[in-house]
Amino acid sequence: MADVTQQYIGVLEAQEEIAQADRELVRVGTQLRLAQARLQVGTGIGLDVRRAEVQLGTAEVRRLRAQNARVLQMLTLGQRIGVPLDTTTRLTSEFALFEPSLDAAALTRAALLNNPVLLSARATVEAAATEVRVARSAYLPSLNFGVGIGGSVYQAGDIDPLVEQRLGSFQGAFAACQQENQIRQAAGAPLRDCDLVSPTNPLIREQVRGQLREENRGFPFGYMTQPATASMTVSLPIYTGIGRGLSVQQARASAEDARLQVRAQELRLQTDVAAAVQNTRTAYQTALLERRVRETAAEELRLAEERFRAGVASSVEVVDGQTRLSEAEQREINAVYTFHRSLALLEALGGQPLRSRARR
Repeated sequence: MADVTQQYIGVLEAQEEIAQADRELVRVGTQLRLAQARLQVGTGIGLDVRRAEVQLGTAEVRRLRAQNARVLQMLTLGQRIGVPLDTTTRLTSEFALFEPSLDAAALTRAALLNNPVLLSARATVEAAATEVRVARSAYLPSLNFGVGIGGSVYQAGDIDPLVEQRLGSFQGAFAACQQENQIRQAAGAPLRDCDLVSPTNPLIREQVRGQLREENRGFPFGYMTQPATASMTVSLPIYTGIGRGLSVQQARASAEDARLQVRAQELRLQTDVAAAVQNTRTAYQTALLERRVRETAAEELRLAEERFRAGVASSVEVVDGQTRLSEAEQREINAVYTFHRSLALLEALGGQPLRSRARR
């Protein structure tokens, strides 16, 4: 998020530099037309025209470079936010210069409470403390309970093999019946009806098939339950070598290292906030001074142009004035956006917006 904000400010600064280059082109173009007009009426010299043309070419090159810098800044912004941006897109945010009202102590307290990096480090401390407790638990006995209940159910896709298997059990009864009838016949006794137990009897075959078909309908809820089981295990860690103690010491060392990392991050954060506050205030004062320098340079250029029109000054004074004004405008732009970059850094350190607060 902080990187995106800084890059967004970079695009705005590039746009402002293009606008400054456009203003310079207008000024230089006006001076070129004036030099050409004076040459035509015989009050000027060709050297003035050439100097103005050189200034115009320099201004055009500067504008071209400013446009290229803006395209590169826009491409980088799209990379930061993960969305390709049209390089012709114009950002409409306005980052005006305003006097900041910053309380370094309050900002430091807010940073210590809200800074994402510091919050992450503190969460690491809590996780390390938990690891210490887990490592110490290796010295405690463990008690495990287990309860189990089970059942089985199945369904045959084809019952014909089961029918043949069940009919096979009738074969012995059928053979015994026939043997008994031989004895009865020899003794003159009435014979038994062996067809009642014959595996080839269609009625018996159909009866067996019907029974198996009913038994095969239990799936998937007709369970055959098995006896429930219960178990209890007690483990006493009497001797586990040096691994247990080593784990505890390693966990303690990690926890101590995490606490020291938090302390180091707190100290670093306090220093960064104090430096960012100082840089923001300095950037604001610098921007004010650069604004005054730019206003003075603009007035100097105006006087030089008036003297040139009156014929009491050469084009060298005008060229020098234009150069100083252009440089002053560029320095003012850089100072204003340096101020906003410092303020954005304060927002990132504190984990909360500060622009509305800074305006009050």
